[in-house]
Amino acid sequence: MPTETVYGLGANALDEAACKSIFTTKGRPLTDPLIVHVHSVEQALGLADSSATEVMQIFKILAAKFWPGPLTLVVRANLEQVPMMITAETGFVGLRMPSSELALALLKESGVPIAAPSANKFGHVSPTKAEHVYNDFYLDSEVTILDGGPCNFGIESTVMKICDLGDKKFEFLVLRKGGVSEKALHEAIKDVPELHDFDISIVAKAHKEFKEETENLEGPGQFLRHYAPNIDSFLFAGEVKDQNIQLSRSVLIDFGAILASQKDKVQHYVDLSARGSFLEAVNQLYDVLRWAETREDSDSVLIADVLKLAQSAEIEGAEHKEALFDRIFRATSGKQA
Repeated sequence: MPTETVYGLGANALDEAACKSIFTTKGRPLTDPLIVHVHSVEQALGLADSSATEVMQIFKILAAKFWPGPLTLVVRANLEQVPMMITAETGFVGLRMPSSELALALLKESGVPIAAPSANKFGHVSPTKAEHVYNDFYLDSEVTILDGGPCNFGIESTVMKICDLGDKKFEFLVLRKGGVSEKALHEAIKDVPELHDFDISIVAKAHKEFKEETENLEGPGQFLRHYAPNIDSFLFAGEVKDQNIQLSRSVLIDFGAILASQKDKVQHYVDLSARGSFLEAVNQLYDVLRWAETREDSDSVLIADVLKLAQSAEIEGAEHKEALFDRIFRATSGKQA
């Protein structure tokens, strides 16, 4: 099913066998939990542990502020409803209400919450178009695709755990950067009066803080091997140091024409945003990565290291720069050209 971020591979979140089929179909490890999608705040509240009253109070405030939208909130699950397997055996569940009209219609029509990670083979580039899903699963007859056209944001939701530190102190722990920026979270704390009753800090995982695939996670999207095309990919800052890489047999993915001087040296050149918009680049990234991996005359993909090369805070969508780089870093496994 389409969401505003990426297409999701969905199953009834209350049915353990159905959810297990997601892991099997994707080749996803059971250590990586599933986000549960809902059509309303009320439906979400029935899936959370209501005994944590202050956490639930903050949950409802944030849901009212950001839902429907690309923010996944991680809280203790109501394990009488949510299968423990969905939570990667941690007892925590990520909940979100998508803004896609088709996703919301499916949620309402089905009458059940839908567990749905990205609709791709595990570790591959996430799908932002129905054809991306088809290309990963056309051999699997049990996958039915609802074509809602291209997703309108282009990378996954922000995953954030609400951590109760006691004495009205809370930490918003960003486990995965995504559609809701840290800037937007800071502004919410400042602008929403109901949050002024709490002492809240925001902590985001650093780019190199990744988990092992054998470790059970409280929220998805924390493994290094993720969002990767089926071709050797590297971060590129303008100079190739790896002698195994030939520019003449490479695809160069640029940003804001920063590396345009290299255009004639590579086999293929594409710019995520010629005008230098991080928002446009976010929307283009996964589609471009999937295009790049199909270039049969190329052996590698070089992706502009936007964190090093694009420094201006005035760039459109600058609040999404970190999320964009996170996906580029994971697509390359952090390897430098």
